[in-house]
Amino acid sequence: MSEPILAVAQLRKHFAQRRGLLAGFAREAGAGTIPAVDGVTFELGEHETLGLVGESGCGKTTTGKAILKLIPVTGGEIRYKGTEITRLSAGQFRPLRREIQMIFQDLDAALNPRMRIEAILREAVGLREPDLDAEGERRRVYELLELVNLKKNKLTNFPAELSGGEKRRVGIARVLAVRPKLIVADEPTSALDVSIQAQVINLLRELQAQLGLSYLFISHDLQLVELVSHRVAVMYLGRIVEIGPAERIAHAPRHPYTAVLWASLVEKRSREAAAGARNTAWSVFDFERPTGGCRFAPRCPVYAERGGPRECTDPERPPELNPVGESHAVACHFPL
Repeated sequence: MSEPILAVAQLRKHFAQRRGLLAGFAREAGAGTIPAVDGVTFELGEHETLGLVGESGCGKTTTGKAILKLIPVTGGEIRYKGTEITRLSAGQFRPLRREIQMIFQDLDAALNPRMRIEAILREAVGLREPDLDAEGERRRVYELLELVNLKKNKLTNFPAELSGGEKRRVGIARVLAVRPKLIVADEPTSALDVSIQAQVINLLRELQAQLGLSYLFISHDLQLVELVSHRVAVMYLGRIVEIGPAERIAHAPRHPYTAVLWASLVEKRSREAAAGARNTAWSVFDFERPTGGCRFAPRCPVYAERGGPRECTDPERPPELNPVGESHAVACHFPL
């Protein structure tokens, strides 16, 4: 892989939590905290798509927001094009913010309902190119519409007058208005019909090829992640447990959690089809407070089959990511 556009090292984000069901989990991380992201490390190359998957609540979206400095981090380091950005002030980070953008999951919350589409896009264009006159802004808006395959007659509409797919295209166009290099796409196909999902994915891939974009692609849709990603990182309770080429992660996983996750896909699809369900967030396992050592041990079939090896629960030996092949690493004492 070429020099990474993004390098994340031991990223941590802990939230305050003193009471409730997660109190035991909080004690493991420290008094009164919940480790939503707890030591995440990965790199993202130029023009690459890295998929980030895991159960709802595993820390995927929190990781994305931390990278964009939308929330303060507890610890760790984030480097963009070699520049350490974790501790930059808002003013120092502002020039880079144009290059690092996010496609937000909530279609309705992402767009101002009181602004027409043209005003939304013109506002974004003005932030990137403040010296453009009215005609220049209009031409740039038309360019953005062409990039995302949206008709000009939609410019006079309000967001509520658009379909879900059209709103997603407007959101992508607004992101492109500032000419980003790195995009964090947080569940970009959620709440969309299957046919529209395919259109959005094809659009993102075309834009990547045309504009040289890099994506951190956050999703719970495993088939989609396998299709769109070059590499995939699997998260469990705030930590990456496996990372590697998309095909290998999907078809030859080395971490027991990854294997169970992908094996559950067939059952999940069958269940949704039988119920007529749409694509929604999901969870394979009920939450259980992690013990010392491997957080997956209480649910791990390998741990059970081996009679509960002491290594898996040793608080002094939590599993770390170790290479198991080219560009493939797993955090497990007994990889598959």
